[in-house]
Amino acid sequence: MTDRQALNATFFAFKKRERGGVLTMLTLAYLGLTILIGGAFFLLNAQGIIDYINWVTNLGASVEAAKPGDPTAMAAMTPPQSVMALGPMYLLFLFFIYVLFAAYEAGCLRWMVRGETGGILGLTFGADMWRVWFGYWVWFFLLIAFYIVAALVVGGVAVGVVASSGGASPDATTALVAFGGGLALILGLIYFAIRFAPAAATSIARKRFAFFDAWTVSKGRFWALFGAFFLLFVMFFVAYLVVAMGLGVAMGTMMASQVGQTGEPQSAEEAFRMFANPQYMIMLIAIGVIMTAASMILYVAMFGINARAALVALEEGKIKAEA
Repeated sequence: MTDRQALNATFFAFKKRERGGVLTMLTLAYLGLTILIGGAFFLLNAQGIIDYINWVTNLGASVEAAKPGDPTAMAAMTPPQSVMALGPMYLLFLFFIYVLFAAYEAGCLRWMVRGETGGILGLTFGADMWRVWFGYWVWFFLLIAFYIVAALVVGGVAVGVVASSGGASPDATTALVAFGGGLALILGLIYFAIRFAPAAATSIARKRFAFFDAWTVSKGRFWALFGAFFLLFVMFFVAYLVVAMGLGVAMGTMMASQVGQTGEPQSAEEAFRMFANPQYMIMLIAIGVIMTAASMILYVAMFGINARAALVALEEGKIKAEA
């Protein structure tokens, strides 16, 4: 029996490869198409989005003004027809967004696992993309199943606590049991999430839909995968805090200076005008760019962890690629 390879997966996505810039081009293509889809959604539904913002802004006043039997006030609380029409369009928007993200993830994994590129700067909308996309649906139904199980367990614990206390206030023991049950559910969710994390990478490695083969890929690798993800999220969280604090201080300084010159805004319109000046706009754009860049780096690093796990499983013979 051969010795297991070390996973060393945390920064696998950023290792030097023969051809550089592939993941960067993939990311830029994904962001560009995301902006185009988002822009198209806004242009096609601009009136509904504006009506929604106005409706939400005035909803508080409508609720306060509402009186029993007053049809005018009650009508003001009902969303406009244009807002109601946003629902189907938003679902269509989400479909395109998730298909695009599946193409992006598949492109990154295909490059890291199989060394293959193609399509629009690496983005292809073929079989690999659909394998990843169907994997999202499996995740969706697995989460629903988990929530059902969690509800049953929590409900059972609650009934047991009430029954054991005889209607009296629960004691420390029953409270500890309830806490332990909740903690066990969280730990169970983490365990299964880690074990199935390489699902998309496994499908790309095997060249067929193989979501549940991820269990084989992650067998004996739980702590290595957990450590890689944990280190990654800690680094991201620390970097986020540093950036957020720095930008928050800069934004707060500008706001204090503005308020000192013009006074505090007395209405939503005045506040909007204050934030619409070039200084604030540049700061908000900078925040958006930095957060987007950090998020994409996190995504690629996570793809890399899963790609490394699938690649090692291939090399060790745990899984085999289709011809």
